[in-house]
Formats: sequence, structure tokens, C-alpha cells
Amino acid sequence: MTLVELVITISIMLLISTLCFSKDDLNKHQINSFTKQLCSDIRYVRKCNMLGDFKTYIYYKKNQEISSYVLRSKGNDMKEIELPSEINLEYGESKIRFKSDGSPDPKGQTIKVYNNKIKKEITIVPVSGRVLLKEGKYET
Repeated sequence: MTLVELVITISIMLLISTLCFSKDDLNKHQINSFTKQLCSDIRYVRKCNMLGDFKTYIYYKKNQEISSYVLRSKGNDMKEIELPSEINLEYGESKIRFKSDGSPDPKGQTIKVYNNKIKKEITIVPVSGRVLLKEGKYET
């Protein structure tokens, strides 16, 4: 087999796999990616706040039809993560921050990321501040 035949074969396989990737799988992947990124950023904020950096927090933005959250650190917006289209975001508090003992400030909350078929929940436990992602067998 020559190199050209190998490249053509791999290209055809990639094309077929791309066509087989359904829209539901794409939506599920987008929701999973977004929720895992948000969990990671919340844990980062918790760690920074426990170390005394209380200028680090997350806040939500909504522009026309696009929802997003922004990680703000030391007075600057570090990054903004946009929610994919057709996916909704529900949250309790407008900012996510923690006290020096790791507990949420002012209280814990549940953040819901969903569309009409898929639902993910991130819970910030009120007393401990632990960040839990409901996934796997715990999904509804």
C-alpha cells in the first residue's frame, strides 16, 4: 500500500465518521464540555479564594440570546466562555465566590445546563463548598 492510498483511506474514514456523528451527540458533547469547564473554573475560584485572593470570582453575562460566564481575576476578565446555542443555563446567585474556609459566599447553589433532551447539574454544597457535577448514573 502506498502513502497516497493510505491518506485517501484515512480521509474517507474521517468523512464517514463525521457524517455519522448525530446532532444529539454533538449537543451532548457541547453540554458536557461546558459543564466540565464551568466546574473546573469554579474549583479554581474556590482555591484562589481559600488562599486569600478574594478578587477572583465568576459572574454570568447575557447578551441578546447568548449566555456566558466570565472568570474575573485581580480586577481583570481572564476568560469568557459562551454557552452553545439552543442550550439554557439556570443559576441562583449572579456571582460565584467563596469564603476563606472554602464555603460559598453567600450560599450554595445548583447550576442547571440543559436543552430539551439533556440536563446537567452542578451543585455547590452550602456548608463545605464542594463542587459536584451530576453525571453518569446520577443523571436524570
